[in-house]
Amino acid sequence: MKKILLSVIVAMSIIACKEKSEISKETSTEKSEVKSEMKDTITEKKSEITFKDYKTEYKETKDKAKIDFNSNPTAKSYKTVISEIYKIEKVNFAGNYIIVTWGCGTSCISGAMVDVRDGKVYDLPSDDEWEGIGNSVNSDKESTLLITSLSGVNLGEGIEALEKYWNWNEANKKFEFIKILEVKTENQK
Repeated sequence: MKKILLSVIVAMSIIACKEKSEISKETSTEKSEVKSEMKDTITEKKSEITFKDYKTEYKETKDKAKIDFNSNPTAKSYKTVISEIYKIEKVNFAGNYIIVTWGCGTSCISGAMVDVRDGKVYDLPSDDEWEGIGNSVNSDKESTLLITSLSGVNLGEGIEALEKYWNWNEANKKFEFIKILEVKTENQK
């Protein structure tokens, strides 16, 4: 009786291990497919709007103007963080600007940018929908394109992140909204 019981337990263990192994292989294959499709999605998005589409002239400079804190109410309110980041950063946006961001709550950042030529401070684009600029900003020192992203919050079924695309209009000194893109999760493609 003990031998039969032991044989049944061993057989069940072998079957369970085999099923777990097959499930693990399926999961691993699914993860690889998801990663591949995510790369394809990112590539598709990036090819739709790129920093090169909004190219601007950039010249390396070591000189930075003194920050004009009277040029913008945000500059006065966030004087310390703007000063500290401006001091250590190099131009990282639109040929002449240093972007500075700071937290404004859970999954939220806010920010401004400083023109290294005259020290004037400009707000980054913000909207009531996101209560800030999202939770990440992507920029390029040779482009007027700014991408703000919101992820990690409940954005709707099948939506992993939202990306807003903005163009800095140097003549008007304002951001112009271009479009919003949804980054879909695997099951919503």
